Amino acid sequence: MSFQSDDSCEYWLMFPIESFDLKSPVFKEPVLVNRTTSIEVGLSYNSAQAWLNRLATFIVEPEQKKVLSKMQGIVNENT
Repeated sequence: MSFQSDDSCEYWLMFPIESFDLKSPVFKEPVLVNRTTSIEVGLSYNSAQAWLNRLATFIVEPEQKKVLSKMQGIVNENT
C-alpha cells in the first residue's frame, strides 16, 4: 500500500512474498519503505495493523478496500 505521510515522504507498507502459491502464498514480516530515501524498516504485525488502521480512514475505492482487507487478513493470521 502506498501513501504520503506527514513528513511529505512517500511510503510503501508491504508484506514481501516469501513463497508464491496462488492458493496459499507465504509472506515475510511487514516492512515500511520510505520511497524518498530508500530506507526500509521492519515492522511488527501490531505496528503494521496500526498503520493499516490509520490508512483505512482515507480509503474509499473498492479495489483499495480489497487490498486493505487482504493486508489486514495477513496481520490477523500472524497475531
